[in-house]
Amino acid sequence: MAKLDEIAELLTEEINGFEKSIGRLEKINEDFKNLPLRPDTSELNALLKEYGNNQNNNIQEQQRLMERILHKVERSVLLPSWAIKLTWGLLVTVLLVLGFSIYQVSRISKKEEVAYTKGRDSAVEHYGTFLDGSPEAKELYQKWLEDNGKK
Repeated sequence: MAKLDEIAELLTEEINGFEKSIGRLEKINEDFKNLPLRPDTSELNALLKEYGNNQNNNIQEQQRLMERILHKVERSVLLPSWAIKLTWGLLVTVLLVLGFSIYQVSRISKKEEVAYTKGRDSAVEHYGTFLDGSPEAKELYQKWLEDNGKK
């Protein structure tokens, strides 16, 4: 029985110690509840507000740029690349033909002069050969020249 009394005494002491611990925890809990501990979020709020303002400014800038791009796209004329290449090719061809035509027109007077000289020389040579081959015709021609030279 002595052992039971000892165990009962130990249990009583443990229970008293447990109750004291609970009392201290309740007191600490009350102290924490009464503490005027408020977290200071003013710096965090200021940072978030600044970030929000920066984001709003960025969004407005992007919207303004997008409106400018859309305005330019709406004003632009969309042509297929083959049509642009064809137009440039035709333009180059027209310019080449025009330049060649101007060059040929500027050479017409020289060509006419060369052709006239060549035709005259050919005719003189032909008549000279004819007159050399036909002495009677040469005499008649000489007579005709003398008659026309007197007039």
